[in-house]
Amino acid sequence: MFTLGLTLFSTLSLAQNNQTPTIDFEAPDHQHVLTRIDKEAQYEGRHMVGVVIEQEVDFFEYASHEVLLNGDNQWELDLHSDAAEGLCVYFNDFHIPVGGELYIESPEGAFDVVYMDGPIDHTENNDHKKWTSSDIPGNTIKLVYRQSAAVIGDADLGIMGLGYFIAGVTRGSDPCQVDVMCPEGDSWQCERDGAVRLRITQNGGIYYCSGSMVNNTSLDCRQLLLSAFHCADSVGDDEWGYFKVRYNYEYLECGGTVSVNSHTRTGVTLLTSSDDASSWGFTGSDFLLVEVEDPINESWNPFYSGWDASGVTGYSGVSIHHPSGDRKKISTYTSPLINSSIGSTGSHWKVYWVSTDTDHGVTEGGSSGSPIFSENHLIVGTLSSGASACTNGGAGPGTGPYAPDYYGKMSYHWDGSNPIPEQDKLKYFLDPTGTGVEILHGSYVGTGDEPCGGFGACDDTEVPGQILETFGWTISPNPASNSAVITMPKGAPLSSIRIYDASGRIVENLTPNSDVESYTLDVSSLRNGLHYLTIRTTDGSSSTQKFVVE
Repeated sequence: MFTLGLTLFSTLSLAQNNQTPTIDFEAPDHQHVLTRIDKEAQYEGRHMVGVVIEQEVDFFEYASHEVLLNGDNQWELDLHSDAAEGLCVYFNDFHIPVGGELYIESPEGAFDVVYMDGPIDHTENNDHKKWTSSDIPGNTIKLVYRQSAAVIGDADLGIMGLGYFIAGVTRGSDPCQVDVMCPEGDSWQCERDGAVRLRITQNGGIYYCSGSMVNNTSLDCRQLLLSAFHCADSVGDDEWGYFKVRYNYEYLECGGTVSVNSHTRTGVTLLTSSDDASSWGFTGSDFLLVEVEDPINESWNPFYSGWDASGVTGYSGVSIHHPSGDRKKISTYTSPLINSSIGSTGSHWKVYWVSTDTDHGVTEGGSSGSPIFSENHLIVGTLSSGASACTNGGAGPGTGPYAPDYYGKMSYHWDGSNPIPEQDKLKYFLDPTGTGVEILHGSYVGTGDEPCGGFGACDDTEVPGQILETFGWTISPNPASNSAVITMPKGAPLSSIRIYDASGRIVENLTPNSDVESYTLDVSSLRNGLHYLTIRTTDGSSSTQKFVVE
C-alpha cells in the first residue's frame, strides 16, 4: 500500500464575512496525492479521488451558537482546506436526537446554487457512531445543526477528519459515455434502479466504485449489494461504517444537467468476498457482497436485480455503471460474452462494447464492480478490469472504445475456485434456503404474493410513472387464449415487442413488418399464466403491461 507522507493538522481562525468560526485543515501535497492516485490505478486497479485529513474536532466546542426567532437553537461551523475540488466530513462520534437536524452545505455565494446534504436526522444513528457526509464542491463546507428546545437529549458531533477531493466532485466522465436516461436505457429502467455508486474509504484514501443491489431466493428484500473485491480489499474493520452508497444518481433526462443527489446510505456490513487480492492483481473472480446497514427508503424505488449463475453466456446486453463517480451511464454489447481467464481459469467474461445511437459507451475508473446484464435482464458478472476508453490516441484497432473489458463471472462467484472457505461462496448468501436455484428474477419492494413482489417487471403499484406508464396503448382480450390485439395510440406506431414469463425471462422478441398502430399477437404457443409485455415505439419510448395467457 502507498502512504502519503504528510503531517496533517488544523488551526482555528475566524471568518471575516459572517463571523462563523472556521477550522482550517492543512491541504495535502497535491503532487504526492496525484502520484498515489496513479500508482493505485496502475497496481491496484482502484479509482482514488482524494484523501482523509485526520484531525479530531468537537463540533460544539468550536461552533457559533444562536437562538433563532422561533426559539430553535442553531450552531454553525465552517471547515476549510485550500485548493480542494470538494470536501466531506467524517464523524467518529455521531448521534442526533429525534427532532435534531444537521445540514452540510457549500457557503452561500460560493456557487450559483447552494450544494446541500441534509436534513440529516436520527435515522442515520447507528451503534458504531460512525457517519460521513456526501461530497460537497469547493474548498469550504458549512455545518449547521438545529434543535428546538423541546427536543429531548443532546447531539454528539465528534469530527474524525475531513475528506479532501482532488477529483471526482465537479469533473464528469469522458464525453463518449451514454446517460442511462438516453434511449439505450429505456428497456433497462428496473436494472437502472438497482445500480449504485460507491464511495469507499480505506488506508487514508477515498475511492469510487460501482455496484448493484441484488435479489436472493428468500425474496425478502434483504439489502444485499454486489460489487468487486478489489474496490475494497484494504477496508479495515472500523472503516465499513464509512462506506457510502448513493442511489438514483442519474440525470433526469438524456444529456441533462439536473440529478437527484441526496439519496444515500452510510455504512455496510461485510458478508463475503472472493478474498483473492495478490501482489499482481486478483487470482479469482473478484467479487464483494455487503449488506447496507440502514433501511433504504421505498420512495427511492430500489430494485434488487436478478442474476444468472448458470454459467451460460450473455448474447447481448448492457452494463450500468458510474464512470469516474459520474451520474449513471450505460454501455451496450451485441455479441456473445467470451470466456476469459484473467483471474483464474474460466473466471471472467470478456466483452466488447458497440457504438449506439447516442454514442459509444465504455467504462472508466469508478465503473469497477458494476453489473453486466444478459439479454434476459439478469446479472452475469461484475467489472474487474479492462482497457476500453473513449479515445484510442491513434493506436489503431482494438484500442480505445474497441478494447475489451473483463467481468468476474456470476457463476464463478457462485461456487468457483476462489481462495475462500466453502461456506463463503456467493451461493450460500443469495440462495440462503438451499433451493439450488441458479437463475432468479429481480424485484422491487412490493406487496405481491411474495414480500419482494414485481417478479421481473416493474410493478405499477410500486413504480408509478415509470415503464408501466401505458401512454394509451391496450392489449385485448386480457386474459387471452389464442391471440390478442395490441392497439397503439395515434402518433405512437409500434416498432418492437418483447414478451417475458413470470420469472422475467424473455420468451419472444418480435419486430413487426412495418411501423403499425395495431398488431395481432399470437399467444397460442405461450404457457398458461402471468406474462409481461414490453412494447417500444418508433420514437424510442417503452412501456410494460401484465397480461395472462389461459
